[in-house]
Amino acid sequence: MNMYCPAARMLGGMTISAFPDMAGVILKYGLTSTFRDGFIPLIRNFKAVRLAGEEVKAAGTALDMVLDSRAMAFADVTDDFGRHSSFERGLASVSTRFGMVSLMAPWTAAMKQFSGLVVMTNILRSSERLAKGFPSPIEVRRLASASIDVVLAHRITAQFEKYGQKQGGVLLARAGDWDDAIAREAFRAAVVREVDRIIVTPGQDKPLWMSTELGKTIGQFKSFSVSSSQRIMLAGLQQRDAATLNGIMVSLGLGAFSYWAKERFADRELSDEPAQWVIEAIDKSGLTGWLMEVNAISEKVSRGTVGLSAITGKQISRYASRNATASLLGPSLGTVQDMINVAGSVATGSATKRDLHTARTLLPAQNLFYLRRLFDRVEAATGDSLALPER
Repeated sequence: MNMYCPAARMLGGMTISAFPDMAGVILKYGLTSTFRDGFIPLIRNFKAVRLAGEEVKAAGTALDMVLDSRAMAFADVTDDFGRHSSFERGLASVSTRFGMVSLMAPWTAAMKQFSGLVVMTNILRSSERLAKGFPSPIEVRRLASASIDVVLAHRITAQFEKYGQKQGGVLLARAGDWDDAIAREAFRAAVVREVDRIIVTPGQDKPLWMSTELGKTIGQFKSFSVSSSQRIMLAGLQQRDAATLNGIMVSLGLGAFSYWAKERFADRELSDEPAQWVIEAIDKSGLTGWLMEVNAISEKVSRGTVGLSAITGKQISRYASRNATASLLGPSLGTVQDMINVAGSVATGSATKRDLHTARTLLPAQNLFYLRRLFDRVEAATGDSLALPER
């Protein structure tokens, strides 16, 4: 049960946090390929793009509208087994459907289908060039990373020439019609691998201790930062080309936009310090993986005396609503501390508006970005009607 409660009450803004997803395909293939193979067909030939999206789903990814797999992976609620009680099953149902409520599922499905369009085009084009003997070194490297060698490139190219179609710049593989099962499976596996790396979907790249019962509790909501360390930070350091530079710049811009949007939806004042904007952009971009996670925890636990906040004088916004226990030991244990604090304040008759806010944060969906201001108004009106002191 402890894995479900925090997801529905704390991840209401995860779609806004996912804005830097749009830079993932640029990090991998660069601006030229992203516009030539993605945005231009999207504008000129939307029907073919939709068919390509169906091809991506047939490969086994971009199925979040049905499976909601990415949102559940973010919340670490995908690997809990057992019969459980009716109450626990009810909480599980709320959490496993929260990706639809938060709009994370449609966002992820759209981003993966768009990325898959670019990925498929590049795999088919690079396979053809490798089969004909004039690939570029970067194409050889990309195909090798997807486990496609010269032999498989020949087989994939032959199947595409036999069954595939070219519609206004969109390469439709039509892999379901291929009669070479090995080529089909290799092609689809490469598509799924690349798409799930571009639109970071946490998988088995987290440390083993996070798979234990205690580790899952402490490490909840941290799977993305661990996965992005492997799939974005280390991959970019190895790639080291113009595409990486372009992707980094776009990621930082989208990270800054994500910070602006989240602060606006929360009705908080934006910082006037350029250094704060830089740190927030780096944090929200996901480029640094778990490094900024360590910084955020250090700032929260030390009350801003350790970490990048020592430079700006203000802690980063990511852990603004969490207490020190939640930051260090996970949101489930932080929830327990909040419940104890609220119960103690009510029992002793010393409840304040701060305690009311803590009680509000225990409600499911209270952090949904499009409902947050409504909850804020109800909270303010309740505090005034009860004549609660500020602190």
